[in-house]
Amino acid sequence: MINDERAPMTSVDLTTSDAGPFVEGGGRPRRWMNWLFASKDRMFWMLQSAGWIGFFFLHVLSVSTFVAGRSTDSLLYSVASSLIGFLTTTIFARPIYRFARRQGPALLLLIAITATIFMAFLMSGMKAQTFGILFGNAWMDTRGAAFNTTNYLLLLVPDVPVNLFLLGSWAGFYFGVNYYLNLRNEMERTVLSARLADQAQLKMLRYQLNPHFLFNTLNAISTLVLEQDGKQANSMLTQLSAFLRYSLDSDPLQKTSLAEEIRALKLYLEIEKTRFGDRLTVNFNIDDDVVDARVPSRILQPAIENAIKYAIAQMEGGGIITITAKRKGNMLCMEVCDNGPSAPDDPSELLRQATTGVGLVNMRDRLKYLYQDRSEFNLNHVDPTGLCVCLRIPFETRG
Repeated sequence: MINDERAPMTSVDLTTSDAGPFVEGGGRPRRWMNWLFASKDRMFWMLQSAGWIGFFFLHVLSVSTFVAGRSTDSLLYSVASSLIGFLTTTIFARPIYRFARRQGPALLLLIAITATIFMAFLMSGMKAQTFGILFGNAWMDTRGAAFNTTNYLLLLVPDVPVNLFLLGSWAGFYFGVNYYLNLRNEMERTVLSARLADQAQLKMLRYQLNPHFLFNTLNAISTLVLEQDGKQANSMLTQLSAFLRYSLDSDPLQKTSLAEEIRALKLYLEIEKTRFGDRLTVNFNIDDDVVDARVPSRILQPAIENAIKYAIAQMEGGGIITITAKRKGNMLCMEVCDNGPSAPDDPSELLRQATTGVGLVNMRDRLKYLYQDRSEFNLNHVDPTGLCVCLRIPFETRG
């Protein structure tokens, strides 16, 4: 005995037509229950029917048996009472309460209370007529003599509280379930909005392309063209095209293998080595047992960019970037280290600097979004000079 409004249910995971409001999908019983409860209109009719059928059996076991014993007439009276309740709540209560729910609190209460009292008298009258047809009107004469009145409405007053209680219970259940479903829908919309906001934030963090890298690369290509080094310029353009294609094709919300991530980093570093020549040396220390590990796409890119811009670019020669990946228990440990001369004694200061810490903050925030408290992000000073960006994430494979 609940609501009915035809508006579709909204849910974060409602990707199928049988997604229900109470039970997550999975397994035949759950799928059946989801189908049953997916439609609010279907839910109304199922609970409405089940509720009044339950009322019928309760009426048979209590009221009608007490009044007329176990007889055909008493059974018919129970059937009639249940049908009267079913029709009254379906024809009158349902549309009236639906209208009331769209009003303000004061008007809602006024409509609901007035309508419930009216329907209680209506049900009492219909039950009285049914009782008179089945058992005669002697009870009416007896009641009239007791109350010293022949007013029909006054004679119905003793029956009204029972029907008022019945309709009040129906109304409470109706409004309660509807407001619960509405609250649940609002919570789901809030969760969905939060997830979409997180995804947008992840994409923003992920797609942020270092403008200095792009500018410097195009400037280097322009210099090669002016120097008529077409072969080198063409090679650099090919590498830039491959790197940008990978950046655009990779999904920031998905993970890739560490091997694929290293391949993308090599594309980037080949471009930078063309710019810096012998001033840049890159070392990869990647254990064989971690190449299939799943990592967020381009998660190491900001650390590489930071090392290039604030370490290698500040050195006249001998710049070294070391990329390490190894497994420690159930964790994958990755490091990007440089030997730049300008790393602060307290590397955490970099995260608070608006100009130098953007990429590193993005790395930290992506890990937080993707792994919550199951990841670690640290900046360490390297002796005698340099900075290490250290990441620890759960070791995962495709299988």
